[in-house]
Amino acid sequence: MDAQVIVSVGQLVQEAIELMNQGLYDHAFVPTAKAISETVAKDSGDPVPPAASIEKFLRSNFHLITFMGMPRALPLALNIPFGLKRLVPQFNVHHGAQEIIALIVTETLKFGRLPAVFELGSSGAFEIKGGKLLLPSGIVCGLLGSVIFHPVNAGESIDDELWISISDFKMFVSELFGRKDLAERIMKFYLG
Repeated sequence: MDAQVIVSVGQLVQEAIELMNQGLYDHAFVPTAKAISETVAKDSGDPVPPAASIEKFLRSNFHLITFMGMPRALPLALNIPFGLKRLVPQFNVHHGAQEIIALIVTETLKFGRLPAVFELGSSGAFEIKGGKLLLPSGIVCGLLGSVIFHPVNAGESIDDELWISISDFKMFVSELFGRKDLAERIMKFYLG
């Protein structure tokens, strides 16, 4: 009988950062989505949190996600590509960044990969090209921030040399787990 390998939030964060450091943002999205799901599970006590709980987590952390991951990327509405409408039929009207991000995370968790209608772009904005919705590559960093700084992850750890940027601050991740107070101080410094 095979023993089930338990992967911690810290291990998922480390995997995502290592993939980002290699420029593999599309691949980094999967462990990032899993880290969000595990964070929600730890916070709620539900080992398999429903999509609604994940969406609520993303809404409550949206300010940090956008600050860290896409400060210039907020289109308040996009005409969603047909492929995405086929994937999720109720997505047939204009939607804002918050709804799009929630959909991308929940669909990535469902499929175990970033769905083909999404791709990480090189600009700092959402774009539609070739029937795909291109996401700002910084979105991965913003989503990781929502996990790293969440108080429920205070006991997590990763290799000491891995860092993440929050605005102009480049910080070692191992010192940031559960430190939402630091993220709030940095945002307050920049946003007034």
